[in-house]
Amino acid sequence: MAAEALYLKVKRDIAARITEGAWPPGTYIPSEPDLQQRYRVSRTTVRKAVEDLVNEGALAIVHGMGTRVVAQRLSLTPAALMSFTQMMISQGIVPGRDQVELTTDHADAEVAAALGIAPDAEVVRFSRVRLADGAPVSMNVSYLPLELFTGYDIQRLLDGQSLYAQLEDAFNLVVQTTEDTFGIARADAEAAVALEVRPGDPLLIIARCGFDKAERPIEYSRIAIRPDRYRHTVTLRRK
Repeated sequence: MAAEALYLKVKRDIAARITEGAWPPGTYIPSEPDLQQRYRVSRTTVRKAVEDLVNEGALAIVHGMGTRVVAQRLSLTPAALMSFTQMMISQGIVPGRDQVELTTDHADAEVAAALGIAPDAEVVRFSRVRLADGAPVSMNVSYLPLELFTGYDIQRLLDGQSLYAQLEDAFNLVVQTTEDTFGIARADAEAAVALEVRPGDPLLIIARCGFDKAERPIEYSRIAIRPDRYRHTVTLRRK
């Protein structure tokens, strides 16, 4: 029990130093020998403390380099629908976006089926890279039926950070519920550059359909997310 308390004490202190900013995200914590000397404990104790923090996602071992502090993950535990922007703000993270492109396009079969429109029907295509504290987190491509914007200037979708907020404020279109389908894919060359990962690295893929109050599909998004920057928790309860 004493040995357990010792490694937990080391673990808590390392975690506290990370939280306080002594070892910021992206930097490396001291080496094992340095930590042994700092805490006056054995190598086994240091390894156990670091291993726990690696398993919890606070640290990452980079072979040949050391142990790096991992940037805070966005964490979503679904209870109420929140936009990406709202989720970041609620966790004290500064939202942003890059590589923004707004065009019109023709729906492919997947998009048409999700939105309940005719194949090749015109849609608004809104693509962007979402940032958290200036670092890329996800590539988002959203599709919306062009007919929803008849008489409106679709360029107003570019105002503000949140697509859902702008849909409501500028076009009176409210995304009331969403349905997400999760998958895994490997980063292609475009995603690797946009998300600052290596080609072939795994990405979390979300296909999202957003519905209005009448349960009419008004938005379909393809989202590719860096799994090291995002955690999605689902709680299931027995009836």
